[in-house]
Amino acid sequence: MRRTIVLKAILLTLSGAFYPGSSAAARSPAPIPPGAGDSQITQISARLSSGKTSCVSVIEARLDRIRRLDGSLHAVTAISPIALDEAQRIDALPRRARRALPLACVPLLVKDNIDVAGMVTTSGSVALAGNVASDNAWVVARLKRAGAIVVAKTNMSEFAFNYRGRSSIRGQTTSPFAFSESAGGSSSGNAAALAAGFGAIALGTDTSGSARVPAALSGLVGLRPTFGALPMGGVLPLSPSQDVIGPMCTHVADCAAVWSVLTSTHDTPAGRPLKNLRVGVLSAFMRPDAKAETQALERLRAAGATVADIHLRDETVLVGKNAPIGETATFASRSVFDFPGVMDAYLPWRAGVPHDAGALLAELRHQAANGNTDPRVVEDVAKFITNRAGAARDPRFRVNGMFRDRYVADRLDEAFDCTSGRACVDVIVYPSVQVPFATADAGPETAGTHRLAAYSGRPAIAIPIGAVLTTGGLRPVSLELLGRRGDDRRLLAIAAAWQARLALPRIIPCESAKALVCLTDPAPNARRH
Repeated sequence: MRRTIVLKAILLTLSGAFYPGSSAAARSPAPIPPGAGDSQITQISARLSSGKTSCVSVIEARLDRIRRLDGSLHAVTAISPIALDEAQRIDALPRRARRALPLACVPLLVKDNIDVAGMVTTSGSVALAGNVASDNAWVVARLKRAGAIVVAKTNMSEFAFNYRGRSSIRGQTTSPFAFSESAGGSSSGNAAALAAGFGAIALGTDTSGSARVPAALSGLVGLRPTFGALPMGGVLPLSPSQDVIGPMCTHVADCAAVWSVLTSTHDTPAGRPLKNLRVGVLSAFMRPDAKAETQALERLRAAGATVADIHLRDETVLVGKNAPIGETATFASRSVFDFPGVMDAYLPWRAGVPHDAGALLAELRHQAANGNTDPRVVEDVAKFITNRAGAARDPRFRVNGMFRDRYVADRLDEAFDCTSGRACVDVIVYPSVQVPFATADAGPETAGTHRLAAYSGRPAIAIPIGAVLTTGGLRPVSLELLGRRGDDRRLLAIAAAWQARLALPRIIPCESAKALVCLTDPAPNARRH
């Protein structure tokens, strides 16, 4: 009963019942187009400092866009009931105090497996609709202290199990470029909401591509930090040996600003980040007829980087296509074994939820019988519980632990090893997705490249680099950069310098019955995919 009441409250929040009246009720401003001028954080700061707007107006506009436009996206699970109160507090600060906040009045979206005090953390499941957070997750608290304002929690693949972007809380998150397409996952709501202008920055999680894949499909930036770089307190986990929290943004500069706040680092790598940069391109995973990618790599060369095709040792094993020699199991996420133990550790500390993994499965079966959740999720949870019981005899469990992580790390270390005059790289480049759009049923095709960062602990960032013409229209093209462990700041600097040299497509509003936004391509010769 409690879960039913809370779920109804969530839906009422989205319908606007908890949303105070505002002067933005007409039509909110369109989002600042990615690729156009300064970052959103910079523009919001400049407008506040000049007195051209108030924080209340900034937040009202974003809340209004959510209320008007999310009906087709299903990107938001709940609107913050205190967002306007926090905006009023920002407006009431003395000018000097407001300027001291690096993220003053920046609208923040938070994936629904990350705690925001007073809001539910459902991980996309109706079975956790009563899971009200008493405190903010560490990362949320850090950004709020810097002046960011949570405007909404966002939809996600249920329990972050896959890339499809569907939950039993809000259904299928669609792409803002075409409602018939998926926004990917598992951080689907973040990607769709950012592209639609619902927020300026977002906090997502990435177990094995969950931030980078949807960012790639939506023409956004998604950072998977070095494993362990940020505390995971207040996050509903999936696989603790792989889980990380990372920012998603429309501009690399915005993600860099968020990273500075989260890590208390404000140093910028000296010199020209692209000069003499050694870039290895995983040519075996590049799209055929990759015109946008080729042009972007030429911009790197023109900036002084050395760009060369490379092959990693055993690269088909690293991405999960083939099993290691002598083994029968391929590399895959450990979450298929970890999830029951994660729930057994997490649920007893929360109120209004099942008490362990077995009780969660029973609740999911009850919800599925009433048509409230996807039977495939129930099957997955049942399978994962069975996997745990038989883990000691399962070759997948033995292979996908320390053996897998060491295997992947060793082969990537070889590529980055510059000792004794070896040919080496500073970053490795490859696509996050193979096709620039995805269907809701199948989800996106990744070719397994998302595993490289997830299993090695290295940082990786997906950035938009161009566009391609598909049968559904113009879609973003993205590339992912893999860097050295602990060198996240340099990776962000490299991505920002590269992005600054690209003629990026812009996301512009084109509201219709089929889409919310469109891309405008500065290059007239985009190829059809």
